Parts: sequence; C-alpha cells; structure tokens
Amino acid sequence: MVSPSSQSLSRLSKIGWIGLGAMGRPMALNLFTKTHLAHQRGEWAGYGKEKPSFLICEEDDSRAESFLFDLREKGGAGLVNRVERVGSGKEMAMHASRILTMLPSTPQVEAVYLDPKGGILAGLQALPLDTPSLGDLPASTSPVKPVSGVEELSSSTNMSAPYMPPTSSPPLDSPTSFAPASSDPNPSSGADAPHTLLIDQTTLDPTTARDIASQIHATTSHRALMLDAPVSGGTGAAERGELTIMFGSPSSEATRMAVELLGRMARDGGVIDCGSNGAGVGVKVCNNLILAINQIALSEGLALGRSLGLDPVLLHNVVNTSSGQSWSSRVNSPLEEIPGSPGSRHYAGGFQTRLMLKDAGLALSAAAVCNLPIPMTWAAKSVYEAVCNEGEGEMATRDFSVVFEWLKKKQAEGVERGWKADPTST
Repeated sequence: MVSPSSQSLSRLSKIGWIGLGAMGRPMALNLFTKTHLAHQRGEWAGYGKEKPSFLICEEDDSRAESFLFDLREKGGAGLVNRVERVGSGKEMAMHASRILTMLPSTPQVEAVYLDPKGGILAGLQALPLDTPSLGDLPASTSPVKPVSGVEELSSSTNMSAPYMPPTSSPPLDSPTSFAPASSDPNPSSGADAPHTLLIDQTTLDPTTARDIASQIHATTSHRALMLDAPVSGGTGAAERGELTIMFGSPSSEATRMAVELLGRMARDGGVIDCGSNGAGVGVKVCNNLILAINQIALSEGLALGRSLGLDPVLLHNVVNTSSGQSWSSRVNSPLEEIPGSPGSRHYAGGFQTRLMLKDAGLALSAAAVCNLPIPMTWAAKSVYEAVCNEGEGEMATRDFSVVFEWLKKKQAEGVERGWKADPTST
C-alpha cells in the first residue's frame, strides 16, 4: 500500500477510483495525471488551495502495483506520493468526495455500490451529518454536446460546440423512459448540498443503472449524486485520453461537477449529455447492439467475397465507398491485408469477443423489459457465444472481429454442407 505524506488530507480534496482493468487502468492514469498537472498550473480550482490527492481500490495486488509504477512514470514521484490504496467501496466513500468506477458488468456494480458491509452506499451512510459539501465549484469549461448533435459515436465527428442542455424530453408514461437531466436552476445549498459525486463508467443494464442511482439518491437525501458515464473508443482511445463518454445525470448540478473530470479522459468535444440517470448507458447499449450486428454482417460479406475469389482489398475499398460502409468496415476490418486492422495483428487487443457477447446480452435484457423484439440481436448473441466457446475458448479474448476467422473455420469444417444434407434440421 502506498500512503500519502503525514499531512492530513481532507475528504474534499480526494478523488477515488475503483477498477484498474484493461479500460480502468489507462483512464485512471489520465485522470490522476491531468488533474495533478492542472492543479500545478493553477487551472483546477475545484479544491481551493489544497492539492488533490487520490485513492485506488483494486483487489489484484499486481494490478495495483503496476498501476502505481506507470503513474510514477507518467506523473512523477510527487503524484504517486499522493495516492493511497483502500480495501473497499465503503472505505473509499468515507475518505473521497469524488468516486469513479469502471467494472466488468452489472453484478460487480451492484456489489461495489450496494453491498451492505463493504459497499459505497454503506460508506455514505456512515458519514457524519456535518460532512462538508462539495461547495460551489467553478463552471466547467469542458466541452459537452447534447446527444441530439451526435451522428456516430465511434466517428471523428467534431462535437466541440458549447454545452447546451437538452430542450425536449421523451415520454414519461413508461417505467423504462429516460428523461433529460433536470435544469434545476436553484441547486441545493447549505446542509442539503451534495458532499459526494459518484460516476460509474461501466457498461451495464440501463434499468439497473437507474435503479442503483435512485437508491443512492433516496438513501442519502441527494447528498450523494450519481451519474452513469460509459465510454466508447477502446483501450487505444483510453490510453490517449480520447474516449467518447456518454453520461446520464440526475441534475445540472451533478453535470457541472462531473464534466471536468470526464473531460480529462475524453477527446475534445467527446463528453456527451444523454439525459437523466440510465440514459448514458442506454445510449451505449444501443450503440453496441448496432455494432455487434454490423461486425458480423461485414465478416459474412468479406468471407463470401473470399469464397468467390474476389480481391479482398478491392472489396474492402468498394464497401467503404458504398452503402455497406460502417465503423466496422472502415476501422475494424478483419482482413489481414489492411494495415492496422485487427486482422493484421491476429486480433490481439481491441474489444474482446466476450465483452461484445456481454453487451449483446445487456441489449436483450433491456429489450425484454420494453417488450421489444430484436431478432437480429438474438442471432448476433448466438454467434458471439459460439465464437467464445470455440476450441479452448481462445477466440473469446480476441478482438470481436475474429468472427471472420470463425466463419472460415466453420466453412472448412463443412458445417453448411452438413446442414444442407440433413433434411430434418431446422
């Protein structure tokens, strides 16, 4: 465990991070380093005269030590000396006023936030009634764009226009509707002012995200404010600090406190206000539903082209100047002939197939709540499940474009001929 100096550091000055996995690690590195440097330059006024300090919570010792080593390389010994490792969400909530989490999926988020013994909510409930509030932070200069201006989350669309809150709301007559964030022109103050900001960046079930936030708000009388803020862009964008972040917020007050933090991990104009709690992760799940289907369609088209003896690069170029183009065809081609593609690096890195399988399942769960049939997503989930179960499971940790290799393998095994030869198959 790495401890800060003996000087007492207040809760208000501390930012906490839980989850140092493939995405959480580079995101936390950028957040900690940029916040530390901004304070040194006098550009981060959220802490007054006190230097920001940081907490991490990570079960895996090797991950924690590796993170601290990289943080030292990136930000220097002075930054690492202001980092402390804690053992639970409860401990984190008792010592940090801003907490961000990046976890595998829904069950882990429920445990980290709601576990009665070691969860974040338990820590919030243990805080004294006179816990200092976050106070009046300066308005953020980080660019935020309402979701209505987004054409494609995975593209390089310029979204650096000044933030304007959403002006219309979807119908509220359904229990699964997601309304825009409140404009609340008179934010809370005094004894009722929020003392904690919680930002969960996990991709999880949208209904669960909203329910957890509601429980946090109700139990703490809104003294803790929670946002869902999943990300798009993969590990490369996380390392570069160029993510797209889609967030759902309970109020303009919560948004104002969160966007500066989120901006330190995002590309210029990449912090997008999607509405109220659950809307950020809702947008992310819908986006990945489309992506999951697109990648399979691309793989099938390219595999068919290969079988017809077509030039793969020619087909790639025609698709990308025709109606079949997509982010998958432009950026995530499985063809080894395309430089920089997942196929050219044998599908190492990128967005793992097992994670796309998880996201397809999240979309199906959300659709079931809404009584919405999404047959293509059912089919896509079945394909990714088969890819993950292939052989010893080695494809599960490859980029999800590896479905192209799975199709070729099934062709070589004569799977399609076998189906055609069996008149009783359905």
